[in-house]
Amino acid sequence: MLTRETRTRETAGNATYEPVGSDTHDENRNDRRGTETCSKRRPRRDQVSPFEGTGVPRPLMLVYTAEMLRIPAIIASTACALGLLCPALAAAAAQDVSALDALVRAYPDHLVPTERPNTVLWKDGTEMVFDDGVPKTGFEDLLNRASLKDQMAMRYPRSWPSAAPLVNADPGRVRNDAFFRKMYGSSADAVRGNLVPVEWLGGTSVPFTKVNGAAEALCRVREELKTLPADVQQYVAQPVGTFAWRPIAGTTRLSMHSFGAAIDFQLPRALHRYWKWDTRPPNDAPVYPVSILQDGRLRQVVEVFERHGFIWGGKWFHYDTMHFEYRPELPG
Repeated sequence: MLTRETRTRETAGNATYEPVGSDTHDENRNDRRGTETCSKRRPRRDQVSPFEGTGVPRPLMLVYTAEMLRIPAIIASTACALGLLCPALAAAAAQDVSALDALVRAYPDHLVPTERPNTVLWKDGTEMVFDDGVPKTGFEDLLNRASLKDQMAMRYPRSWPSAAPLVNADPGRVRNDAFFRKMYGSSADAVRGNLVPVEWLGGTSVPFTKVNGAAEALCRVREELKTLPADVQQYVAQPVGTFAWRPIAGTTRLSMHSFGAAIDFQLPRALHRYWKWDTRPPNDAPVYPVSILQDGRLRQVVEVFERHGFIWGGKWFHYDTMHFEYRPELPG
């Protein structure tokens, strides 16, 4: 009958242990096939068992030591994964903080900085959650249930576009309804109480909210437009709507016109475009009128508005080219 014995091998002055016997060649074959059982795993030859001299039986010493050698590899793998993950998480957190700070800076009459994480703090002590952590199931769901983080997530481009926006790229259309209701008024009467007349080009007058200096910003737009050539001014000489407490067509979401913080103009016919007028089958996607981007006078008008905290609906995939709204948190 074949028997097994334990043999000590001296390596660089350190003793390691391995089971030997007449079945050694079979064991080596198992090693190569990766089918070696735990009882046959051996420590590396330069590794000294920490149980040497303790009286622990050598077979048990061999098994435990071999398993223990796997731990550094596990730790190393975990550390590597965390090393890749942590910078991405840190970058996302920094982006959230930056967006929250931009929101607070844009509305200093109502919001104040706070060290509380994920919190928008109002001057009256009201707190709103910045990131509600609720995943949205699609673009319409995003529009209907936008958090303040969602509102700030889509970057509004300050540069003049050279091509149609990407699908559903609508920076500014994603709005948190509760935020604007609290800021401008939760009813038509409440909003009306904050409207002031703003003299416009040609001596007309339009009502606009005075909240957060919106009416003052519109006055600055008017003054800068007056410095432009007459044919440029003519593009926005005829306002066709400011305050109107109403939902956006086809939705239950309030328009920014409801808060007296938006203004529409009768643009030249070729430029006066709305996405619902240009949908095409089979999916009713709008066909962006790229030709309007070649109009230099329109560009001058848009850039004036943007310098004073307004955004232009012509930069949306779901475009509304006659529409400007006061959103100082976005174009800054």
